Amino acid sequence: MTPAPAQAQAAPRRFRVAVVQWRPDDGLARAIHDALLALGHSATLMDWNGAISPGTQVVFSQGPYGRFLAVPRQIGRMPRGTRPVFVHWNDEGLPDLRLPWPIMRGLAGARSWFGRLPESEAGAARALAATPPARWINGRMHRFSYLGDYHYAYRHGWLTVLVDFSEIYARLHTQHGLPTVAVPWGAAPGWSADLGLERDIDVLWMGARASKRRSDLLDRVRAELRGLGIEMYVADNEERPFIFGEERTRLLNRAKITLNLTRTWYDDNFLRFPIVMPNGSMVVSEPLLPHAPEYIAGRHYISAPIPELARTIAHYVQHPAERARIVGQAQALMSTTLTLERCVGRVMAAVAEHVPA
Repeated sequence: MTPAPAQAQAAPRRFRVAVVQWRPDDGLARAIHDALLALGHSATLMDWNGAISPGTQVVFSQGPYGRFLAVPRQIGRMPRGTRPVFVHWNDEGLPDLRLPWPIMRGLAGARSWFGRLPESEAGAARALAATPPARWINGRMHRFSYLGDYHYAYRHGWLTVLVDFSEIYARLHTQHGLPTVAVPWGAAPGWSADLGLERDIDVLWMGARASKRRSDLLDRVRAELRGLGIEMYVADNEERPFIFGEERTRLLNRAKITLNLTRTWYDDNFLRFPIVMPNGSMVVSEPLLPHAPEYIAGRHYISAPIPELARTIAHYVQHPAERARIVGQAQALMSTTLTLERCVGRVMAAVAEHVPA
């Protein structure tokens, strides 16, 4: 008897998706847009303060890099039967993880409330927002603001799916009432190339110093490397301008090693990895929490305690074969499991559960 054919899996559903861009040159939004198109969805870019087009099934934002609540508020004003699913892919860290959740939640709720005052319909609230104390608060505590905003939008039914780069943060949100999916950022095809350039930069640092901790560590490691006869190329928008696009790709093709340091002891800094690794530069990092377990220290990047960072970098500068092994394993990861298309596909699989058939 001929066995019955295996039942075919249902094809993934395709949606009309508006991708939020926080500024006209939003490269992250453009990368998500292109990945959605590659997956077969109908995708358009939408300014954060623009109108949601009729017929949009999903609004997809990532960041946040602006006034986050502007997008879910607009969804909340739409008739219930016409509201799209709103998915937000967060790449911002939580406040200090040592804080007990009740304190973190209370501060986040208060910060979100202050942030909403300027948009209030009540004149007294807007007047309070214009006072120096309120302006001072609204210029600070941004991580508390995002945390409070996410939970506020979810409670109001405006935020349908929260996705986080970090498994640690996703678990905390879920434990405290906001179901969250963990998906790391993947390698975008337009952000890397094999240019065949000489690796004539021993160590590269790119990005803002952003915190006293990271700035002090950067200066410390640089001084220790200099003592070992190794110079670091620093693009921190102080010594040299930030690097983007083709210039960033060229420099990463020249850099043997790219240094990774975090703003806080507990940060998720894994957005940097899919930019660096596909360009053949090896990441050397201070120890990281397991925000994205797909990246394995010793296999895809090198982790070293802060006092050992300079000596570790010097070792790999001087041992190209060992460096090449790590680079090859990292590039294999970024070209298979962690492509941006696959990561966006994981996000959309979570979204599909909430879009009416």
